[in-house]
Amino acid sequence: MSRSTIELYTSLECPYAYLATYRLRQLWPELQNRVEIVWRALSLEYINKNGVSKPTHDAELGFFPKIEPGLPLADWPRPDWQWPVTMWPAFEALACAQGQGHDAAFAMSWTLRHAFFAEGRSLSLRHELFELAGQVAAETDLDLDQFKRDWDSGRYKSQVIAESRRGWRDLKLNGSATFVLPDGRQVTNPALGEVDFDEANSVLRSYTPYPGDPLAAYREMLISRLPGS
Repeated sequence: MSRSTIELYTSLECPYAYLATYRLRQLWPELQNRVEIVWRALSLEYINKNGVSKPTHDAELGFFPKIEPGLPLADWPRPDWQWPVTMWPAFEALACAQGQGHDAAFAMSWTLRHAFFAEGRSLSLRHELFELAGQVAAETDLDLDQFKRDWDSGRYKSQVIAESRRGWRDLKLNGSATFVLPDGRQVTNPALGEVDFDEANSVLRSYTPYPGDPLAAYREMLISRLPGS
């Protein structure tokens, strides 16, 4: 059976994209033979012209357990001066993995996000990215030497910038994470619930949980309209 391609536009420091990746992993045993996820860069840094806001990150960590209690999260364990100033190197790392195939990319997408949100690792640093790639290589068929050559050469630098430009400027996506389905539909942050978050002051005004089963919503979105469904 051929697999349908679904593009997923995300920013790597985005907790909503982390949540989407977490839920995809839960469903993957039943999806993997029918769906191929193509990871696209949708850099918040590109559109905001600013790096990752630590106050916003810290505030979001406080309310995301209400959305998904099982999502692995931890406070930043390092001094603030070690906070990552950019995520572009990590976008390139994901693109390097995707250049070697779907399984490597799927594993890398999770590994990068988990490293940032649950382990407090800086995704700006070459040695951190190479260590994480080593973990992915131990789990998948990722060729670590090829990964390092591709990353060091900047092979995918222009691609991740172009993807972010296309997502924000051409497709006019609503945000990270947005699924672009085979029929062209765009779905941003499915089964999230209603979040009213004041980013300027890093305050959650209110949150209304999603009323149904989030995994059922993902299942419906991803496979109900595929051929043979």
